[in-house]
Amino acid sequence: MASNISKVDIHVDDAAVSGHDIGAGITADQELPDADSNLERTVMRKIDLWLVGFYSLVYVFRVIDSSNYSNAAIINLENGTGIKKQLGLSPSQWAWTLSIFSYSYMIFEPSNTLAMKVFSPSRWMFVLILGWGISACSSAAAQDFAGMMCVRFAIGLAEAGFYPAVLYHMAFWYKPIEMPQRIAIFYSLGQLSPAVSGLLAYAIGFMDGLGGLAGWRWLFLIEGLPAIILSAGALWLPDYPETARMLTDEERDFLQDRLEKTAPSGKRGHWDFESLKRLIKDPTFYTFSLYWICHGIGGFGVGTALPTVIYELGFTTTSNSQLMNIALDYCRCE
Repeated sequence: MASNISKVDIHVDDAAVSGHDIGAGITADQELPDADSNLERTVMRKIDLWLVGFYSLVYVFRVIDSSNYSNAAIINLENGTGIKKQLGLSPSQWAWTLSIFSYSYMIFEPSNTLAMKVFSPSRWMFVLILGWGISACSSAAAQDFAGMMCVRFAIGLAEAGFYPAVLYHMAFWYKPIEMPQRIAIFYSLGQLSPAVSGLLAYAIGFMDGLGGLAGWRWLFLIEGLPAIILSAGALWLPDYPETARMLTDEERDFLQDRLEKTAPSGKRGHWDFESLKRLIKDPTFYTFSLYWICHGIGGFGVGTALPTVIYELGFTTTSNSQLMNIALDYCRCE
Protein backbone atom coordinates (compact mmCIF):
# COMPACT_ATOMS: atom_id res chain seq x y z
CA MET A 1 0.00 0.00 0.00
CA ALA A 2 2.80 2.41 0.78
CA SER A 3 4.02 2.26 -2.83
CA ASN A 4 0.74 3.81 -3.99
CA ILE A 5 1.72 7.11 -2.42
CA SER A 6 4.24 7.78 -5.16
CA LYS A 7 1.51 7.48 -7.80
CA VAL A 8 -0.67 10.25 -6.33
CA ASP A 9 -0.78 13.29 -8.63
CA ILE A 10 -0.21 16.47 -6.65
CA HIS A 11 -0.30 19.68 -8.69
CA VAL A 12 1.82 22.44 -7.21
CA ASP A 13 0.74 25.91 -8.27
CA ASP A 14 2.74 27.83 -5.69
CA ALA A 15 6.11 27.41 -4.06
CA ALA A 16 4.46 27.08 -0.66
CA VAL A 17 2.02 24.21 -0.31
CA SER A 18 0.03 23.92 2.91
CA GLY A 19 -0.48 20.68 4.83
CA HIS A 20 -4.20 21.11 4.07
CA ASP A 21 -3.62 20.88 0.30
CA ILE A 22 -1.35 17.86 0.60
CA GLY A 23 -3.83 16.00 2.84
CA ALA A 24 -6.62 16.60 0.30
CA GLY A 25 -4.69 14.71 -2.38
CA ILE A 26 -4.61 11.43 -0.44
CA THR A 27 -7.64 9.21 -0.81
CA ALA A 28 -9.21 7.22 2.01
CA ASP A 29 -7.82 3.88 0.83
CA GLN A 30 -4.20 5.04 0.81
CA GLU A 31 -1.80 5.05 3.73
CA LEU A 32 -0.52 8.28 5.18
CA PRO A 33 3.16 9.17 4.71
CA ASP A 34 5.35 8.58 7.75
CA ALA A 35 5.38 12.29 8.63
CA ASP A 36 1.58 12.46 8.68
CA SER A 37 1.35 9.18 10.60
CA ASN A 38 3.57 10.62 13.31
CA LEU A 39 1.53 13.81 13.32
CA GLU A 40 -1.69 11.82 13.62
CA ARG A 41 -0.36 9.84 16.60
CA THR A 42 0.74 13.04 18.32
CA VAL A 43 -2.60 14.75 17.75
CA MET A 44 -4.71 11.77 18.82
CA ARG A 45 -2.59 11.27 21.94
CA LYS A 46 -3.32 14.86 22.98
CA ILE A 47 -7.04 14.52 22.32
CA ASP A 48 -7.29 11.20 24.16
CA LEU A 49 -5.55 12.67 27.20
CA TRP A 50 -7.73 15.77 27.32
CA LEU A 51 -11.10 14.24 26.50
CA VAL A 52 -11.08 10.51 27.28
CA GLY A 53 -8.74 10.91 30.26
CA PHE A 54 -10.56 13.82 31.88
CA TYR A 55 -14.08 12.57 31.22
CA SER A 56 -13.24 9.07 32.50
CA LEU A 57 -11.98 10.51 35.78
CA VAL A 58 -15.07 12.68 36.16
CA TYR A 59 -17.31 9.74 35.31
CA VAL A 60 -15.93 7.71 38.21
CA PHE A 61 -17.10 10.38 40.65
CA ARG A 62 -20.35 10.96 38.77
CA VAL A 63 -21.31 7.33 39.31
CA ILE A 64 -20.26 7.59 42.96
CA ASP A 65 -22.38 10.71 43.54
CA SER A 66 -25.44 9.10 41.97
CA SER A 67 -25.09 5.74 43.73
CA ASN A 68 -23.75 6.61 47.19
CA TYR A 69 -27.32 6.90 48.46
CA SER A 70 -27.39 3.10 48.67
CA ASN A 71 -24.26 3.19 50.88
CA ALA A 72 -25.82 5.90 53.04
CA ALA A 73 -28.87 3.69 53.66
CA ILE A 74 -27.00 1.41 56.09
CA ILE A 75 -24.04 3.43 57.33
CA ASN A 76 -23.82 3.48 61.17
CA LEU A 77 -27.23 1.90 61.76
CA GLU A 78 -25.84 0.16 64.88
CA ASN A 79 -24.99 3.55 66.39
CA GLY A 80 -28.53 4.88 65.98
CA THR A 81 -27.37 7.64 63.62
CA GLY A 82 -28.64 6.20 60.34
CA ILE A 83 -30.00 8.51 57.66
CA LYS A 84 -33.57 7.22 57.82
CA LYS A 85 -33.80 7.68 61.57
CA GLN A 86 -32.25 11.17 61.62
CA LEU A 87 -34.47 12.44 58.79
CA GLY A 88 -37.54 10.61 60.06
CA LEU A 89 -38.16 8.85 56.75
CA SER A 90 -40.87 6.23 56.38
CA PRO A 91 -40.32 3.35 53.92
CA SER A 92 -42.46 5.08 51.28
CA GLN A 93 -40.63 8.39 51.76
CA TRP A 94 -37.29 6.63 51.40
CA ALA A 95 -38.51 5.09 48.14
CA TRP A 96 -39.50 8.55 46.88
CA THR A 97 -36.07 10.01 47.65
CA LEU A 98 -34.58 7.18 45.61
CA SER A 99 -36.90 7.54 42.62
CA ILE A 100 -37.01 11.36 42.37
CA PHE A 101 -33.46 11.23 41.05
CA SER A 102 -34.62 9.19 38.05
CA TYR A 103 -37.57 11.50 37.37
CA SER A 104 -35.35 14.56 37.07
CA TYR A 105 -32.95 12.52 34.95
CA MET A 106 -35.77 11.58 32.57
CA ILE A 107 -37.11 15.14 32.29
CA PHE A 108 -33.85 17.03 31.85
CA GLU A 109 -31.60 14.66 29.91
CA PRO A 110 -32.93 15.73 26.46
CA SER A 111 -32.82 19.46 27.24
CA ASN A 112 -29.37 19.23 28.84
CA THR A 113 -28.02 17.62 25.68
CA LEU A 114 -29.59 20.27 23.45
CA ALA A 115 -27.87 22.93 25.54
CA MET A 116 -24.56 21.74 24.07
CA LYS A 117 -25.67 23.30 20.77
CA VAL A 118 -26.09 26.67 22.47
CA PHE A 119 -23.18 26.79 24.91
CA SER A 120 -19.59 25.71 24.34
CA PRO A 121 -18.85 22.18 25.67
CA SER A 122 -16.28 23.37 28.21
CA ARG A 123 -18.63 25.95 29.76
CA TRP A 124 -21.63 23.64 29.85
CA MET A 125 -19.60 20.79 31.34
CA PHE A 126 -18.35 23.17 34.02
CA VAL A 127 -21.95 24.02 34.93
CA LEU A 128 -23.05 20.37 35.03
CA ILE A 129 -20.12 19.04 37.06
CA LEU A 130 -20.16 21.94 39.51
CA GLY A 131 -23.95 21.64 39.82
CA TRP A 132 -24.00 18.00 40.83
CA GLY A 133 -20.96 18.44 43.09
CA ILE A 134 -22.65 21.22 45.06
CA SER A 135 -25.93 19.29 45.14
CA ALA A 136 -24.20 16.12 46.35
CA CYS A 137 -22.49 18.01 49.17
CA SER A 138 -25.78 19.72 50.01
CA SER A 139 -27.30 16.31 50.73
CA ALA A 140 -25.32 16.44 53.98
CA ALA A 141 -27.35 19.48 55.07
CA ALA A 142 -30.77 17.88 54.57
CA GLN A 143 -32.90 17.89 57.72
CA ASP A 144 -36.11 16.25 56.55
CA PHE A 145 -37.90 14.52 53.70
CA ALA A 146 -38.52 17.71 51.71
CA GLY A 147 -34.89 18.79 51.90
CA MET A 148 -33.59 15.43 50.70
CA MET A 149 -36.14 15.39 47.85
CA CYS A 150 -34.87 18.78 46.67
CA VAL A 151 -31.18 17.87 46.62
CA ARG A 152 -31.81 14.47 45.02
CA PHE A 153 -33.84 16.14 42.27
CA ALA A 154 -31.04 18.68 41.73
CA ILE A 155 -28.39 15.94 41.48
CA GLY A 156 -30.40 14.17 38.79
CA LEU A 157 -30.95 17.43 36.92
CA ALA A 158 -27.23 18.16 36.70
CA GLU A 159 -26.02 14.61 36.10
CA ALA A 160 -28.62 13.94 33.40
CA GLY A 161 -26.72 15.83 30.73
CA PHE A 162 -23.23 14.49 31.40
CA TYR A 163 -23.10 11.10 29.65
CA PRO A 164 -24.84 12.12 26.38
CA ALA A 165 -22.95 15.42 26.32
CA VAL A 166 -19.64 13.54 26.54
CA LEU A 167 -20.58 11.45 23.50
CA TYR A 168 -21.72 14.54 21.62
CA HIS A 169 -18.49 16.38 22.44
CA MET A 170 -16.36 13.44 21.29
CA ALA A 171 -18.16 13.44 17.93
CA PHE A 172 -16.45 16.75 17.14
CA TRP A 173 -13.02 15.13 17.50
CA TYR A 174 -13.17 11.51 16.37
CA LYS A 175 -14.19 9.62 13.27
CA PRO A 176 -17.23 7.34 13.74
CA ILE A 177 -14.98 4.27 13.52
CA GLU A 178 -12.82 5.64 16.37
CA MET A 179 -15.70 6.37 18.75
CA PRO A 180 -16.54 2.86 20.06
CA GLN A 181 -13.05 2.27 21.49
CA ARG A 182 -13.04 5.64 23.27
CA ILE A 183 -16.54 5.13 24.63
CA ALA A 184 -15.60 1.65 25.87
CA ILE A 185 -12.57 3.03 27.74
CA PHE A 186 -14.63 5.88 29.18
CA TYR A 187 -17.43 3.61 30.35
CA SER A 188 -15.13 0.85 31.63
CA LEU A 189 -13.07 3.20 33.80
CA GLY A 190 -16.33 4.47 35.28
CA GLN A 191 -16.92 0.99 36.63
CA LEU A 192 -14.10 1.57 39.12
CA SER A 193 -16.64 3.50 41.16
CA PRO A 194 -18.02 0.52 43.16
CA ALA A 195 -14.57 -0.16 44.62
CA VAL A 196 -13.96 3.51 45.40
CA SER A 197 -17.44 4.06 46.80
CA GLY A 198 -17.43 0.91 48.93
CA LEU A 199 -14.01 1.60 50.42
CA LEU A 200 -14.90 5.22 51.14
CA ALA A 201 -18.18 4.22 52.79
CA TYR A 202 -16.32 1.70 54.97
CA ALA A 203 -13.74 4.27 56.07
CA ILE A 204 -16.18 7.15 56.50
CA GLY A 205 -18.31 5.00 58.76
CA PHE A 206 -15.60 5.43 61.43
CA MET A 207 -16.05 9.22 61.22
CA ASP A 208 -19.53 9.01 62.75
CA GLY A 209 -19.90 11.77 65.33
CA LEU A 210 -16.76 13.64 64.21
CA GLY A 211 -17.48 17.35 64.35
CA GLY A 212 -20.99 16.58 65.50
CA LEU A 213 -21.91 15.10 62.10
CA ALA A 214 -23.31 11.65 61.44
CA GLY A 215 -21.38 9.30 59.18
CA TRP A 216 -23.87 9.61 56.30
CA ARG A 217 -23.42 13.39 56.28
CA TRP A 218 -19.64 12.97 56.02
CA LEU A 219 -20.23 10.48 53.20
CA PHE A 220 -22.10 13.04 51.07
CA LEU A 221 -19.62 15.82 51.84
CA ILE A 222 -16.48 13.85 51.04
CA GLU A 223 -17.81 12.10 47.94
CA GLY A 224 -19.31 15.29 46.49
CA LEU A 225 -16.16 17.39 46.89
CA PRO A 226 -14.14 15.84 43.98
CA ALA A 227 -16.78 16.94 41.47
CA ILE A 228 -16.48 20.55 42.64
CA ILE A 229 -12.70 20.41 42.26
CA LEU A 230 -12.84 18.70 38.85
CA SER A 231 -15.36 21.21 37.51
CA ALA A 232 -12.56 23.78 37.30
CA GLY A 233 -10.69 21.47 34.93
CA ALA A 234 -13.66 21.48 32.55
CA LEU A 235 -13.01 25.15 31.80
CA TRP A 236 -9.73 24.15 30.13
CA LEU A 237 -11.24 21.48 27.89
CA PRO A 238 -10.83 22.06 24.14
CA ASP A 239 -14.22 22.85 22.61
CA TYR A 240 -13.74 22.25 18.89
CA PRO A 241 -10.83 21.25 16.61
CA GLU A 242 -10.76 24.66 14.95
CA THR A 243 -10.37 26.50 18.28
CA ALA A 244 -8.24 24.05 20.33
CA ARG A 245 -5.50 25.98 22.10
CA MET A 246 -3.46 22.89 22.96
CA LEU A 247 -2.92 22.17 19.24
CA THR A 248 -0.58 23.94 16.84
CA ASP A 249 -1.91 25.48 13.62
CA GLU A 250 -0.57 22.50 11.69
CA GLU A 251 -2.28 20.06 14.06
CA ARG A 252 -5.60 21.91 13.86
CA ASP A 253 -5.55 21.88 10.05
CA PHE A 254 -4.59 18.21 9.96
CA LEU A 255 -7.33 17.24 12.42
CA GLN A 256 -10.05 19.06 10.50
CA ASP A 257 -8.92 17.44 7.24
CA ARG A 258 -9.05 13.90 8.65
CA LEU A 259 -12.58 14.21 10.05
CA GLU A 260 -15.63 13.27 8.01
CA LYS A 261 -17.36 16.08 6.16
CA THR A 262 -20.52 15.14 8.03
CA ALA A 263 -18.86 15.60 11.43
CA PRO A 264 -20.43 18.29 13.63
CA SER A 265 -18.74 21.67 13.62
CA GLY A 266 -18.52 24.35 16.24
CA LYS A 267 -19.32 26.91 13.56
CA ARG A 268 -22.78 25.51 12.89
CA GLY A 269 -25.44 27.09 15.02
CA HIS A 270 -28.66 25.80 13.44
CA TRP A 271 -31.02 23.15 14.75
CA ASP A 272 -31.09 20.08 12.53
CA PHE A 273 -34.72 19.02 12.78
CA GLU A 274 -34.32 16.66 9.83
CA SER A 275 -31.97 14.51 11.91
CA LEU A 276 -34.58 14.44 14.68
CA LYS A 277 -37.24 13.30 12.23
CA ARG A 278 -35.00 10.52 10.95
CA LEU A 279 -34.33 9.40 14.52
CA ILE A 280 -38.03 9.20 15.36
CA LYS A 281 -38.67 7.09 12.25
CA ASP A 282 -35.78 4.72 12.98
CA PRO A 283 -36.99 1.46 14.61
CA THR A 284 -33.53 0.96 16.14
CA PHE A 285 -34.22 3.94 18.40
CA TYR A 286 -37.21 2.18 19.96
CA THR A 287 -35.43 -1.18 20.17
CA PHE A 288 -32.52 0.23 22.16
CA SER A 289 -34.85 2.36 24.29
CA LEU A 290 -36.79 -0.75 25.30
CA TYR A 291 -33.55 -2.59 26.02
CA TRP A 292 -32.29 0.26 28.21
CA ILE A 293 -35.57 0.41 30.16
CA CYS A 294 -35.40 -3.31 30.91
CA HIS A 295 -31.72 -3.03 31.79
CA GLY A 296 -32.40 -0.15 34.16
CA ILE A 297 -35.20 -1.93 36.00
CA GLY A 298 -32.99 -4.90 36.80
CA GLY A 299 -29.50 -3.44 36.99
CA PHE A 300 -30.14 -0.16 38.77
CA GLY A 301 -32.76 -1.65 41.09
CA VAL A 302 -30.36 -4.32 42.34
CA GLY A 303 -27.53 -1.81 42.74
CA THR A 304 -29.68 0.51 44.83
CA ALA A 305 -30.81 -2.16 47.27
CA LEU A 306 -27.70 -4.36 47.41
CA PRO A 307 -25.95 -2.93 50.52
CA THR A 308 -29.22 -3.09 52.48
CA VAL A 309 -29.92 -6.66 51.34
CA ILE A 310 -26.44 -7.80 52.41
CA TYR A 311 -26.78 -6.20 55.84
CA GLU A 312 -30.29 -7.50 56.50
CA LEU A 313 -29.18 -11.07 55.87
CA GLY A 314 -28.02 -10.72 59.47
CA PHE A 315 -24.52 -12.20 59.45
CA THR A 316 -22.36 -9.08 59.24
CA THR A 317 -22.04 -5.46 60.35
CA THR A 318 -22.91 -2.39 58.28
CA SER A 319 -19.25 -1.52 57.74
CA ASN A 320 -18.42 -5.02 56.50
CA SER A 321 -21.51 -4.93 54.29
CA GLN A 322 -20.00 -1.95 52.48
CA LEU A 323 -16.91 -4.03 51.67
CA MET A 324 -18.88 -7.09 50.65
CA ASN A 325 -20.94 -4.95 48.30
CA ILE A 326 -17.82 -4.20 46.21
CA ALA A 327 -17.36 -7.76 44.93
CA LEU A 328 -21.06 -8.25 44.26
CA ASP A 329 -21.25 -4.93 42.44
CA TYR A 330 -18.61 -6.08 39.97
CA CYS A 331 -20.54 -9.30 39.35
CA ARG A 332 -23.64 -7.41 38.28
CA CYS A 333 -24.30 -7.09 34.55
CA GLU A 334 -24.27 -3.33 33.97
